[in-house]
Amino acid sequence: MYWVVLKIPNPSKFIINVHLMLLSRFYLLTQLAELAPLAASRLLQGALIAGWALTGQAAVWTYVDAQGVTHFTNTEPPKGATVVIGFDVPVVQPEAFKAALDTSAHEAQAHRTVAVLQVNTIYKQVHGNLSDASSAYGVDLNLIKAVAASESAFNPNAVSRKGAVGLMQVMPATARQYGVMAEPGSTVARKLTNPELNIHTGTKYLSYLLRLYGGQVDLALAAYNAGEGAVLKAGNQIPDYKETQDYVRKVLAVYKVLQTRPV
Repeated sequence: MYWVVLKIPNPSKFIINVHLMLLSRFYLLTQLAELAPLAASRLLQGALIAGWALTGQAAVWTYVDAQGVTHFTNTEPPKGATVVIGFDVPVVQPEAFKAALDTSAHEAQAHRTVAVLQVNTIYKQVHGNLSDASSAYGVDLNLIKAVAASESAFNPNAVSRKGAVGLMQVMPATARQYGVMAEPGSTVARKLTNPELNIHTGTKYLSYLLRLYGGQVDLALAAYNAGEGAVLKAGNQIPDYKETQDYVRKVLAVYKVLQTRPV
């Protein structure tokens, strides 16, 4: 469990700089300056929610002790303390995070997926587009292949129940963020059935996620599946969602096979 207690002798006027390294992957910088206690408490509360990944269910309190010292802590305050703020922080279980990286159960399926790619007509047709996108956005070609194979089995007309479209299952809203616009007589969703456009849009988004998470492929894939917000709420770990964990395992397994058995 990671924890911090900040003691503030004069809560009416203070400057705090907190630097915490969490799970060797996430950095939290909170700066509170010349703030009234209530405003400071709210800002610190938001920073703690955004940055902490704790074991089990955690809580953060602000309380004032008998000497009038204000404390910010995730450990339950002593009896008799005057609690100013108390709230629960939903977090992901470390066991679930570790399990999401175990691809052993998906290895056999990954080998079958790669074998199918070798005879997939669409895959052969778009291989040049995959290579171009890899070069354009700096994403490993085998990772792009693994995502497309896992997302749609290279079906350009695939549509998910949430509305993601095409080879890399790109959401129309995401495509709009990257400049894909509807035209008269067509829609963004319709345009995303174009393999080349879909591959470039999906790869560009994947490239952004890889940069966002410092090259950590597992987190980039989790965000690709569940969204950046879900990863943030999980303390910058893989969210405790079975679908997302299975997805990360599946893609990583295919990626691993492609690295040793390129097609």
